[in-house]
Amino acid sequence: MQRTKLTFSVCQALAIMAGAGVLGYSMPSYAQTGASAAAPSASVTSSHKTTSTKNNKKKKVVNLTAISVTGQLAAIQRAESIKQNAVNVVDSISAEEAGKFPDPNVADALQRVPGVSVNRSGGESSQIAIRGFGPNFVAVTINGRQMATASGSRAFDFAVLPSDIISVAQVNKTSSADISEVDIGGVVNIQTARPLDFNGFHATGSVAGVNNNLTGSWSGKTTPNASGLVGWTNAKHTFGWLMSAQYYRRDDTQINTQASSWYANQDISKLSGLSNPNYTHVAIPETLANNVINEQRTRKSFTGAIDWQPIDRLTIQFDTLYASYHINPLEHEFGEYGNAGDIQSLTTDSNNTVLNYVRKNTGTMSNDYVVSYNPSDEFMQQNGLNFAFNVDPSTTVTLDVSKSKAWNKQSPNGYFSVIGTRNVGVNPTWTNNGNSSPPSYTNILSTTNMGDLYAHCCNEGGQSNNVTDGITEYQLNLSKDFESGLLSTLEFGVQENKQYNKSVQWVTPQGILCNAYCGYAVSVPASAVGAYIYTPPSPISGVSQPGLPRQWIQYNALEYMKWLTTPAAYNQLTPDKRAALLAALAQYGSFGPKLNPGSFNEVQETDKAAFVKAVFEGSMWEMPWTLDVGARYMHVSSVSQAIFQEPISYYVDPNDSSASQVTFGPLKPQSATGGYHKWLPSINFKLNLLDNLIYRLAFSKTLTPPALNNLYYNQSFGTRPESLTISQGNPNLQPYTSINYDTGLEWYINDSSYLAVEGFYKKVSNFSTIVSTPVQFLGQTWSLSEPINLNSANIYGEELTFNYQFNHLLPAPFDGLGMAFNYTHVSSSANLNPGTIAASGKFAVPGIGDSANLSGYYEKGRWQVRLAYNWRGKYLESLAYGSGAQPATRTAYGELDLSASYKINHHVSLFVYGTNLTQSHLYDYSVYPNRFLYAEADGTVYTVGIRGTF
Repeated sequence: MQRTKLTFSVCQALAIMAGAGVLGYSMPSYAQTGASAAAPSASVTSSHKTTSTKNNKKKKVVNLTAISVTGQLAAIQRAESIKQNAVNVVDSISAEEAGKFPDPNVADALQRVPGVSVNRSGGESSQIAIRGFGPNFVAVTINGRQMATASGSRAFDFAVLPSDIISVAQVNKTSSADISEVDIGGVVNIQTARPLDFNGFHATGSVAGVNNNLTGSWSGKTTPNASGLVGWTNAKHTFGWLMSAQYYRRDDTQINTQASSWYANQDISKLSGLSNPNYTHVAIPETLANNVINEQRTRKSFTGAIDWQPIDRLTIQFDTLYASYHINPLEHEFGEYGNAGDIQSLTTDSNNTVLNYVRKNTGTMSNDYVVSYNPSDEFMQQNGLNFAFNVDPSTTVTLDVSKSKAWNKQSPNGYFSVIGTRNVGVNPTWTNNGNSSPPSYTNILSTTNMGDLYAHCCNEGGQSNNVTDGITEYQLNLSKDFESGLLSTLEFGVQENKQYNKSVQWVTPQGILCNAYCGYAVSVPASAVGAYIYTPPSPISGVSQPGLPRQWIQYNALEYMKWLTTPAAYNQLTPDKRAALLAALAQYGSFGPKLNPGSFNEVQETDKAAFVKAVFEGSMWEMPWTLDVGARYMHVSSVSQAIFQEPISYYVDPNDSSASQVTFGPLKPQSATGGYHKWLPSINFKLNLLDNLIYRLAFSKTLTPPALNNLYYNQSFGTRPESLTISQGNPNLQPYTSINYDTGLEWYINDSSYLAVEGFYKKVSNFSTIVSTPVQFLGQTWSLSEPINLNSANIYGEELTFNYQFNHLLPAPFDGLGMAFNYTHVSSSANLNPGTIAASGKFAVPGIGDSANLSGYYEKGRWQVRLAYNWRGKYLESLAYGSGAQPATRTAYGELDLSASYKINHHVSLFVYGTNLTQSHLYDYSVYPNRFLYAEADGTVYTVGIRGTF
């Protein structure tokens, strides 16, 4: 088959980042117990200024260095000050003090920011969305530098980063020319502590125990969490160093149930001999899998920083960061795979969703006992060097060089194995249990009979790819301040970013074991594979399959795969299969995982950019105003490379009509180029109607590069008989582009209380859409899918934030009470509904949905307490989920978290955190609420420990 191509203008891209000390604002100082915070280094420059000397004379500005309060109130004041002083629209979170955040990772912490919502899995947040735009539309920088990520896409994987490294995380919701990342959703800049933010020797550390339990009780294994920060600054405040380290481990058990996908428009009457014409467009689920995953999650990090001022006009900063996140997930699964071909009777609703079906008693459906292990071992590192030279008191030149790398190389250690029992002589019955519960199977054979086991699917290696991502970045900026006239600041900059992203998979070669054993034809002795009776945790309502067997068979997967290479196993094969297996064994030496060259993909990008920005300041009718106007030019070129392996034969396994056998041909290298260039103007206007009342208006053009996996040049094949698919990337994709308008009004009641109302509108073009076309290949009809730039949408919404500290209203001891509330409403002109899917193809913007946060806190004397509820409304998770390629929707989710601490003395405090006290769970469906897709429960996480500051 010739590769099918759709030709469009070329694209991909990420705007180049601004360097540490260049993007954002000068690092705010940490609050020190019992004293005013140390002032930041005066030489650390900021190209994205929030204030200027001239503007300070015209309006009220909160001085961060004057904050003398500590704890949560200090963090709230600091975040409010950042928002008030910025010219563009920003929100932020700030650590109470160095290394102190009541959340396990950065994404969990960011979900408290107005308009920010998170993607959850495994009891943690891994990626974020801003104002409904999902992870691929959000840029992330660390100290102003782009950070490599091994997520396999452009979406940054926050799970690797501990929240302890944060000083401030600033969310830029509108663009400015000097912010070199210009993603449509927004830009998050995570700033770590700087040595010159402190005086003399300083150290802080904590030790805690972590407990994760499905029932919400403190039981099971308690694991360690330890972190520390130490640094020193000389008396002249011209040299300082700082180091921090963290070790975090959490053992948890996850329960999930999944249908994998739904197949729409299935002609059941044709397959089953049923005469009802209404059964020609039936939607049926792919499978029903019940999973218990025992995980061990380990996060380690190290950061280091040096600040040095060898002469008065020169500041040199060095930063290094290393972080790793290791997940060991052993999965125990009991599943029943679907097969439309053996349905003998069924009922459907008015949407053609199957409500009930009965399968034949021929044993086509089996009780599948699955043992799998798909570890993740992610690493990321970054090194950066920044030189800031003050040519004169008003002119600064900044050079920043950084290099980062991320990888996940755990794939070879994984495995996936299936042993099954055919349901011969019974009629398995599937039942749809409605909108809020997984479906269920009844009339199946015993799940504990060890005398009736047969070999099926198996594979060693990763179920996901190894990914390596690397970024090298250079930035040169010039900033000039003016003391008189309307022009306040003029800035220029040039930047270059070189990035590569590689993906490859380690697997059992050519699916040899499955080609030999899939189909439940080879009997497996229980003793040969270490089989035993497994008892899962108690079922959870709304997550577990109703009527789930209370026990099922499990075994040692590696012993099982070894047994498959013995004469006891392969002598049961047909002569042809046995000969093929032995020939492969002679060729490869073993069936352990090997590098699959046909899985190789690489994208290389070179991004070059230049910007100019001017800040004007003045007053009208005695009201101070600030105008930030500029433009950025970007030029991006890319090369996509792959090694392609095309199937040369295909047939359906006669022993299992839901499975197929595929033989692949020789390797074929291929490559393609892409690229684009764009002008991106931006304007931010800020007017102080009163000292404490601010109006904002912003306009910008931004872009988001296409997803990396859409630029991959390889092809992949889905070979299930009911869903033959070919998927390929498109290196010529153009970026998403957006014209943005923002406006807002902010009333600052006091230094820890404010009310803000904001509105935004985005006209987004060039959305990539998966287009599917039927093609003939190997005597079958396949669906060929490729992304193209096709659609546009208008996104609009409103944001309300109200933070209030009651110290002026309530008498002691209630004057320590405060609250924070924000709500973001987001709508889209491209809404996905079943009529749209059926009639005209499907398009909508994944991630669009409302979000809200409500928290109450108390801080007085020795006590600090915060109770926070985070909520995300229903949203489209995917346009084409699973092999059925149907849309997936995640239902609304809310979670209640608690953090509290008690200060024993000036140096020592006790703390406790509780995450997901409500034991909320995730729930997904496909198109209609009664087409269940996925449910997950992770339980509650408790952390109890002691902290010291010196």
